[in-house]
Amino acid sequence: MSKITNTLNSKYLENDIFIQRYIKPNISWYASYLTGKRGISRVFKIPYAALMKKFFLKSYFEKRVLEGKVDLPYLELVLTTKCTMRCESCNNMMQYFSPQKQYASTLKGIKTSLEVLLSKVDSIARVRIMGGEPLLFKELPELVEYLENTKQIYTFDFLTNATIDFSDKLMEAMKKSDKLRKISISDYTKSPNLKVKLKQKEIMEKLEKAKIAWSFNTTDHWYDVDKIYKRNRNKDEIIANHNACGMSCVSLMSAEGIRNEEGKLKENAHALAPKGAIFVCPVASSLSRLNGLEEFEGDFINLEDEKQRFLDFYVQDFFKACDYCHDWSKPIKKIPIGIQTDEILELKP
Repeated sequence: MSKITNTLNSKYLENDIFIQRYIKPNISWYASYLTGKRGISRVFKIPYAALMKKFFLKSYFEKRVLEGKVDLPYLELVLTTKCTMRCESCNNMMQYFSPQKQYASTLKGIKTSLEVLLSKVDSIARVRIMGGEPLLFKELPELVEYLENTKQIYTFDFLTNATIDFSDKLMEAMKKSDKLRKISISDYTKSPNLKVKLKQKEIMEKLEKAKIAWSFNTTDHWYDVDKIYKRNRNKDEIIANHNACGMSCVSLMSAEGIRNEEGKLKENAHALAPKGAIFVCPVASSLSRLNGLEEFEGDFINLEDEKQRFLDFYVQDFFKACDYCHDWSKPIKKIPIGIQTDEILELKP
């Protein structure tokens, strides 16, 4: 270990934001991996994993930071902005995408972005496959196989709205996976105006038969995240909103996501992120698609950036995208689940 690297990187371990966004999530996800039924609990029983979390993992990840290692605790992989629903209060902003603005990645595009990313980082504890609706991604079985065979990725899972049944090919890929943690199924049965048929029962029966872990995310309400638009806060207010949000939902968009509707890279996008980019959250990645990368320069990681940029990202507290969100220091009202809208929302009050 270089003494220079040790000295330079010790600054991260003195930063509260870095501890909250990087060290603690790494400890949490890795401990979960140890205790999960598909993890190393085949060797380490739960009490030993708990001891590791308390006495070992903190110093382990701190040491790796000092050595210049980059271990991403969590990464959301946005496959598409297309969805079978149009929820008025979708957290990932699908209700703002017109058909011309939507995109769907290809397996080739996703693999290109991940391979560039994995040439810069040493591990990713958990990848969450997301959309839109990820079951609209036709190459999902092949993506499952790719993630399974990628050594630096430890676990993955995905979220579905249960409107598309799982193909036999996808089921086979999932059954063979040791890294797949679970399938998260969102509950839309209480939506007041749902326009598509739910296939929860069929999906759950398939997963049970195949002994694939799943969860049914049921609730009586959603929270109103308010309209997304530029609010013209000052820098200190934007930083305060980022800190009040406190989410660690880092989001990757492939280069295909920053192409315009004619299939060409947006102006200056090739220079800004030719192989894709990582954003602080799905709202930020969606905004980059809607308004262009140029508006959010400085917010994201160009996947071809130097390795140090990945650690710097986790101490960053100013993101232009945080000016667009609801004031997270204020209470959020409850609303019905999954209210559907035919309207394409605009980035204005």
